[in-house]
Amino acid sequence: MKIIVVGAGKVGYNISRVLSEDHDIVVVDKDPVALQSVYDNLDVMGVEGNGASARVLEQVGVHDADMVIAVTDNDELNMIACMTAKQCGVRTTVARVRNPDYTSSQPFGLSYTRFGIDVMISPEDLAAQEIFRLIEVPMASDVEYFAQGRLGLIGIKVSEWFHIAGKRIRDLGLDRFTVVSVVREGRTLIPDGDTTILPEDRVFVLGQTSGFHSLEELTSRHIHVVNRIVIAGGGMIEEPLVELLDSRRTGPRVHIIDKDPERCSRLASKYSSCSVACVDPTRMDLLDEESVGAGDVFVAVTGSDNSNLVSCIAAKSLGVDQIICEVSREDYIKLAEAVGVSATITPRLLAANTVLKLLRSTSVLSVNLLSSGDAEIMELIAAENSPITRGPIKDLNIPKGVVIGSVIHEGQIVVPRGDTEIKPGDHAIVFALHSLAGHAEALFSSEDEGSSHES
Repeated sequence: MKIIVVGAGKVGYNISRVLSEDHDIVVVDKDPVALQSVYDNLDVMGVEGNGASARVLEQVGVHDADMVIAVTDNDELNMIACMTAKQCGVRTTVARVRNPDYTSSQPFGLSYTRFGIDVMISPEDLAAQEIFRLIEVPMASDVEYFAQGRLGLIGIKVSEWFHIAGKRIRDLGLDRFTVVSVVREGRTLIPDGDTTILPEDRVFVLGQTSGFHSLEELTSRHIHVVNRIVIAGGGMIEEPLVELLDSRRTGPRVHIIDKDPERCSRLASKYSSCSVACVDPTRMDLLDEESVGAGDVFVAVTGSDNSNLVSCIAAKSLGVDQIICEVSREDYIKLAEAVGVSATITPRLLAANTVLKLLRSTSVLSVNLLSSGDAEIMELIAAENSPITRGPIKDLNIPKGVVIGSVIHEGQIVVPRGDTEIKPGDHAIVFALHSLAGHAEALFSSEDEGSSHES
């Protein structure tokens, strides 16, 4: 598939990196420095120019493209690029749009799909939704929901005092959870019963959502009640996150810390249920004055990696256990974890997830990249005559890097075993190394669709 990516910034680079393994990618950007990074690190074609220009799009072969993804920092440029591409016959267009004037519900039935934009994505809105889910499940480093919210995947950083630390998975006796992945020293492992869980591992477990609000079975530790959510804001994630938290009828109090007086005034007048302090969130003495400490959830979304990390270090020093930090680069994740951050959010990776869903076959209901970028978790539906329906799981040719974590058969959630048989129409939550994701997808596709996908 030929895909044109307009924008070689952080979001465009990451989308190009993820997609270039399986597709022909052309990256367009006016900035030669940004393009140079693409040239140096990715197996893609780069063209310097204005991605909203019909001349430039024709130069890069827009008439032969299957998709155009416009993700520059300019909303209007992204929208025009998609509208132009659609006029040239491109099947699917995706625009990064952050201005709520464009993305909110439009009056009089106005929809930008009529003008050639199929999908609008906002990495900041996606990040706010991810943070909201993490707040709902204390101590989780990752949270995803599947099967219309009935199944959940959570990631947990293992401490030496956890019940599961130092034990083999087969000896854990976990009735409600299935361990589907272990991230160790930055590398994703697909475990089996003999895999031993070690301190500092990040373990991903799958189970019914109703069981995820109490993690004592995994941690041997009582989860403290959250008294307050403290948001160290300043970036573009702050307001959509406050909007989500303010929409709840009940829950912990929200306290906003931001050093911009104008933004503080606007937030205080708009969200009367939230308290607002106009102080610098990187100053430990000022955080102390705001009584930041044990019982708080601390969320750092200042828009600057450096400020976020410094404010998280300060919050940790003041006794905060649950800390969520926005980082713009994946290589900062390990640094954030080293200073005590519970969970990291990378908006550009969330944007890549959204694009991935558009590229998959009809057997894929949802797909999410792991934050490490080397594994995916998918919700798949078994097609008629698909390889996965040809017998018990133990007798099928399933690669070692693929694990079926859960099956939904006739509305019932089943923890799969070797003798489990998947029937056409069944849903399954499948964890796979990124290099094997296409193989996992083909297992659930019909013979015709699967052979087309593999080619």
